[in-house]
Amino acid sequence: GGMRQRIMIAMALSCNPKLLIADEPTTALDVTIQAQILELMKKLCTDFGTALIVITHNLGVVARYADRVNVMYAGKIIERGTARDIYGNPKHPYTLGLLKSVPRLDEPKRLKLEPIEGQPPDLIALPEGCSFRDRCRFQVEKCATDVPYLQEVESGHTSACFEWKKLTRNVRK
Repeated sequence: GGMRQRIMIAMALSCNPKLLIADEPTTALDVTIQAQILELMKKLCTDFGTALIVITHNLGVVARYADRVNVMYAGKIIERGTARDIYGNPKHPYTLGLLKSVPRLDEPKRLKLEPIEGQPPDLIALPEGCSFRDRCRFQVEKCATDVPYLQEVESGHTSACFEWKKLTRNVRK
């Protein structure tokens, strides 16, 4: 398992690029092979001096391998920061929802996972204002008319949410 990924990594790095973009590089691989592929990419990029962007839906991969994280919703970056900031102190309701919907081994089993209610918007006809507002429990009136843009909420940590101050520091509360 993972031989195709290894070959693609070798082909990509053979040109000595300054940037390698890996889109879902561990899809359909078991956890052991996933870890091997990610470690290989990380090591080779370090050895070759190549920057690495990993695009993934796997929050475990992000938590373990990312230095900086961009969270996207409806095709836009809605939160940006270090992995530590994003996981430990999320400042966008969608990020908070993602983190609450994934099981964690470091927490008691009695904690229930919380789904993000509602459906994502139609990407062809995005709603006016904030595209997350219909699913958001923090929405206010201006969310219906104004698009929130990324703003710095802490040093190096940005959020596209008008109500980011309302988000709790404890992800599981």
